[in-house]
Amino acid sequence: MARAIDAKFKRSYKDEYDALYEAVFGHRPPADDDKAYGSEDAEADELYKMVKLYDSSRVQLSLNKVRQDESIQEVHQFGWATLPDLLLENVFSHLNMQEKYWASMVCRSWYRAFYLGNSWRTFVFDDKTLTRRRYNYYSGWQYMLDHLRSEMYLKIVGRHIRTLIFLPVTNFHNLYEFMNMISFYAEQRSQLGTTGMHGIGSLVRSLQYTFPCNMATRNETRLYGTGGKLLDALKRLMRNLSSLRDLRLVDLMLDTNEALHLLDDVCYSHCLNMKRLELVNISKVQCPLLHVGVFLNLQVLTISPQSLDDDVLFLLTHTSLRHLHIIQNSYTPTDVIPVSRRAWLTVKQQSPKMRVHLHIKSHAYQDLIWQNSAPVNSILINSPQIAAKPDFLADAVDNFKKTLRIFGHLSIPRGYQPRAFNERIDSHLLYLCHKCLNLHTLIIRDKISTATILLIAFFTKKLKFLHVRKNAVILRSDWARNPDWSEDLYTWIKTTSRSYQATETEVSSILGYRWKMLTDKEFLRIDSQTL
Repeated sequence: MARAIDAKFKRSYKDEYDALYEAVFGHRPPADDDKAYGSEDAEADELYKMVKLYDSSRVQLSLNKVRQDESIQEVHQFGWATLPDLLLENVFSHLNMQEKYWASMVCRSWYRAFYLGNSWRTFVFDDKTLTRRRYNYYSGWQYMLDHLRSEMYLKIVGRHIRTLIFLPVTNFHNLYEFMNMISFYAEQRSQLGTTGMHGIGSLVRSLQYTFPCNMATRNETRLYGTGGKLLDALKRLMRNLSSLRDLRLVDLMLDTNEALHLLDDVCYSHCLNMKRLELVNISKVQCPLLHVGVFLNLQVLTISPQSLDDDVLFLLTHTSLRHLHIIQNSYTPTDVIPVSRRAWLTVKQQSPKMRVHLHIKSHAYQDLIWQNSAPVNSILINSPQIAAKPDFLADAVDNFKKTLRIFGHLSIPRGYQPRAFNERIDSHLLYLCHKCLNLHTLIIRDKISTATILLIAFFTKKLKFLHVRKNAVILRSDWARNPDWSEDLYTWIKTTSRSYQATETEVSSILGYRWKMLTDKEFLRIDSQTL
């Protein structure tokens, strides 16, 4: 036994030898003891004789304690390598296939997470997904769908996919072929002869498809819509996803006849299961979609104004709908007739819990299609070209002052921003806050003064969240004294508005949490979905 502890062994396991020495003799070996590791076995023999005098279990417990301390130290030192599988699955689900492969080479635990089922729950299809390069004599190198790789991918992880996302692609042939592959395996999964393909598409709960309708050149203004075989492949895919709960179709730009029959199969198979539905610019012109009123358990509906009318709204009152998002983007037609006032009054009576949200997401200037007398809960404008004009704020107050809770512009404005008080919107913003008694979130991107921020925070009773761009705030107290203001209030505004820090401190005390003005990067991170 003693001779087995040779010099080579003691060099390789120096830490365990020192721990054993300390457990036996009660102290660490001396500094010059390193010479003993290369000497004869006299020290090892003496140590072995001393170990026999002690209980072996005591020595083993000492060694286990040393190893446990080392393992705890290693966990604190290498925390990323010891993350639980639940967190690793969440991290891997946000990566594409190539990034997953790179992450699997970090360590053993991450390599193991590469093969966990929930790591592959989200699949994103783009122009280069599961493709190989192929040279075309007329078009040069192109990325063509590799059917063998696609089949192997679906065979291994296809049954774990829960979210299918189809980004705007230019190669429609790849998209058409991949959709048909998933549909084929989903149709054949109940047969006994499809060993290994069982369960493909059975767990898909969310399908997101966006069509690149703006494929025109600079000299053209035409918008293209999907249709033909590609539309048939999309219908076939939606029909075969038995667990579908969330469907989002964006910018299909169909003709009227195709738009009316788009959701026929979906209504037949998912009328009781659908929870969230997003239909943005399904048609090029105004074409009401009555299919949305068939989904009885629908909770959230996002739809364009050209797909709504009085009959559609009447059907929605008989569902479980709670949030109706009416969204406009760059491709939404401007000659849309809004829903009548009488229909919105009926909604308020039959569905008092329904909340309407008006949104604009566009890079160009576009007028908001007002839904008069609607129970509008939020108005969010995400466009650098649409300014917060006084007429816009006045219309928002006149139509939705009793129900409006969220108001603001999300993007950074482009163009000239006036600095004079008479040309700014300070007074109109204060009028909005004074009239909308239920307002609790306000997002300001235009130029205002620090005195205006103090007045908004002081007079808005239910205000909880105030988002203001710091680059647009002017250190100025340019408000004339109102007869209704006390002398102390006016003095407080004059003195506090002289610095950014004092303004942030006073607003923090009013709102009840630490408040600060946002930089442009922080302002752009505001997500409309979390408001």
